[in-house]
Amino acid sequence: MEISFIKIKRYYFYILILNILMISFSAYFIFFSPYQWKGPDEKKFVITQGEPLNSIIDDLEKSGIISDRILFKLAVMLTFNESKIISKSYILKNGMSNYELVKILTDNTVRLVKITIPEGYTLKQIASLGAKKLALSEDKIYKAASDDSLINMLGLKSRIKNLEGFLFPDTYELSQQITEKEFIETLFDEFYKNVYYKSDIEDIAEKNSDSLLKIITLASIIEAETNIDEERAVISGVYHNRLKRNMKLEADPTVQYVIPGGPKQRLLFEDLKINSPYNTYLNKGLPPGPINNPGLKSIMAAMDPDDNKYIFFVATGEGGHRFSETYDQHLNAIKDYKKKLKENKIKKENGKQN
Repeated sequence: MEISFIKIKRYYFYILILNILMISFSAYFIFFSPYQWKGPDEKKFVITQGEPLNSIIDDLEKSGIISDRILFKLAVMLTFNESKIISKSYILKNGMSNYELVKILTDNTVRLVKITIPEGYTLKQIASLGAKKLALSEDKIYKAASDDSLINMLGLKSRIKNLEGFLFPDTYELSQQITEKEFIETLFDEFYKNVYYKSDIEDIAEKNSDSLLKIITLASIIEAETNIDEERAVISGVYHNRLKRNMKLEADPTVQYVIPGGPKQRLLFEDLKINSPYNTYLNKGLPPGPINNPGLKSIMAAMDPDDNKYIFFVATGEGGHRFSETYDQHLNAIKDYKKKLKENKIKKENGKQN
């Protein structure tokens, strides 16, 4: 039986469509099927100079970034990129496809990451942020922040164990290739540029490094106490008054700094008994060093306190603080604060019910 020409054309057309579909499916599978890994959304990956392709693929597989080495190698070869992969440090995001990964590994532009260090962040928080945003090692950040050469520049050798307090809070645009050491050096350099080289502070630091340490330590407490600019100098005045009278500072943030497991929303009486030189409820004077990394406004407030007679202050429950010259005034302020907390709690509960 003779097969018609039309039927033959139709047969080859179907074969062609099937081949196109198979090629399309294979292309998608090779190039665009995303990888998903467990753990952090971003991973740091380093390619060393002269590292062969098979070794790079081995490392990608061991790092959990790719799960199919054959498909990734095919993607590299089919795009003619075997010799175009660039040796440097990368931050790779979860959910990328082979196509996206090959494109990143062959891109010779310098990628910058924006990272904001808020005022009052501790070294621990900075290390955590560096790990999250730049895929750095928290342990290596701590090690870099304990570098004697940087501490010696402050004239504080053997006085402080790390650069807590001397890492400048700001917004930075940093290369993905930055190391932990370079990360800490960048933040420290900004402290030098924005704080240390201010004429007033530089004069104090050159004459007496111990005075610099006291200024930054007090500034860190002020930073932890308030984010209201108008209050910084007033709170500084309170602490200066207490220091002059040889009174304990009784600053909650210094206790929060040494709370096992991290700060609490509210301190308990038992927390005030923690045996630590940072506990200003037990020890007179300033703690041994800063409890966070203060901003410039708190540093200037520590240097230039408000001339007042306040000895106490407590939160108002509405934002800000109420300041008192006598203990009786302070007790009344505490009563008002507790009353406000109770009112706020009732409002919150009524709001939920409605």
